Amino acid sequence: MTPQVIPQVDPKILEAAEKSARFEGELQELNMRNARLGAWFVMVLVPFCAVLDWLAYPARFWEFLLLRILCSAMCIPLLLALDRPWAARYHRVYPVILPLLPAMAICLMIYFTGDGSSSYYAGLMLCLVGTSFVFHWTFREIGLTVALVLAFYFAATVPNLKYDGDPRSIGLFINNTLFILLTCVILYCGSRQHHAIRLREFVNRCKVEAQREELSRRNQELSATLQRLKETEAQLNQSEKLASIGRLSAGIVHEINNPLNFVKSALFVLKKKTKNMPPETVESVAQILSDIGEGVDRVASIVSDLRTFAHPESKGSSPVNLSQAQAKAVRLMAKQIGDAGARLHTAVAEDFTALGDENHIIQILINLIQNSLDAMQSHPAPEITLRALKDGEDILLSISDNGTGIPEDHLQRIFDPFFTTKEVGQGMGLGLSLCYRMMQGMGGTITASSQVGLFTEFTLRFKPAAAPAAA
Repeated sequence: MTPQVIPQVDPKILEAAEKSARFEGELQELNMRNARLGAWFVMVLVPFCAVLDWLAYPARFWEFLLLRILCSAMCIPLLLALDRPWAARYHRVYPVILPLLPAMAICLMIYFTGDGSSSYYAGLMLCLVGTSFVFHWTFREIGLTVALVLAFYFAATVPNLKYDGDPRSIGLFINNTLFILLTCVILYCGSRQHHAIRLREFVNRCKVEAQREELSRRNQELSATLQRLKETEAQLNQSEKLASIGRLSAGIVHEINNPLNFVKSALFVLKKKTKNMPPETVESVAQILSDIGEGVDRVASIVSDLRTFAHPESKGSSPVNLSQAQAKAVRLMAKQIGDAGARLHTAVAEDFTALGDENHIIQILINLIQNSLDAMQSHPAPEITLRALKDGEDILLSISDNGTGIPEDHLQRIFDPFFTTKEVGQGMGLGLSLCYRMMQGMGGTITASSQVGLFTEFTLRFKPAAAPAAA
């Protein structure tokens, strides 16, 4: 079976059709609005002009007044029809019907007077000129209207023409007819010119709108590019700072390790020497040596953190089951979570597998959970939530708490090395920097959002793995 080929539509033709439909829609809306105005004009002005009948044809005043009232009454259905849904479909009828109603009444008046050269012909020109101001006639509409008005005029005047030897009456009829014809010609040419101007205005407006849309689109692209440049610059600055601190840390670690080993050796020797001391001094010396040992251990811990920061070990990226990794981290932190009285909620699907280093992921989760526990020390009902979700191809693992939150000015610096808001002796400010370095090494990112007094949330973004890691 031969597949059916769908013809491709030329975009230019499609755009032209859309503009044509839009122009027609604007014309429809304009005609509907002006038709209401025109109907009220006819309803009010036609009876008002009865004063002319009283001055020109007083004997037929009441007869003509009835014609005028009937003409106004015929506008009422047209006015009411504008509120119907189908009125928009026949909006082109109004520019033709509204001038024909008073023109027909005027032609009947001319016929009833029996005067083929009646001055009421001026009323026909008034109908045409007034309608040309109210409506935007198309060529077909003005041609049809002019033809019908001329037909009504000739039907009302020709039967009443009488030649009694005085050429004046025939001359007045010809004069009146020429005035009407010239008015029709002027209106027709003016309508063509006005239509061309309106069309040019519409085309120029479309061009301006297209240029405005293009400018807006380019502004959006420029804004997005500038934002990406700022983010890239921030990442480069962060990487440069981390690299500089890493080099500095490596030197510090090397210089501190040597004397630290000497101190540890000396402590070992002193502890052995205490066996030969008098019993009354052993306890006090042992306490002093214990304090010194704790201080040395603390320095060793700091040096270890600096070493890890300066040379983070990476085994490369491999498939890691995030559910298993978070379960291990939670097990390691179970005692601290229990001691803090915190409730832990986890929502990590078992099939979420990301590229990374499992040990690094566990270390990051432990660090973030510990930070959450520190931020919720004074909270009456501390809660921590771990959840994972898909964001396109990437996997997001978030850790949130209902702790004190992080101020906006601190939020921009939390990943800087040695930045900390904790009391002296409670941390060096390397934890989040290490998390940042480890996420970079795994090809991922870490971001933070917070609101003071409400929550803090860290989001880890991982690249997906093709297959889950082995248990």
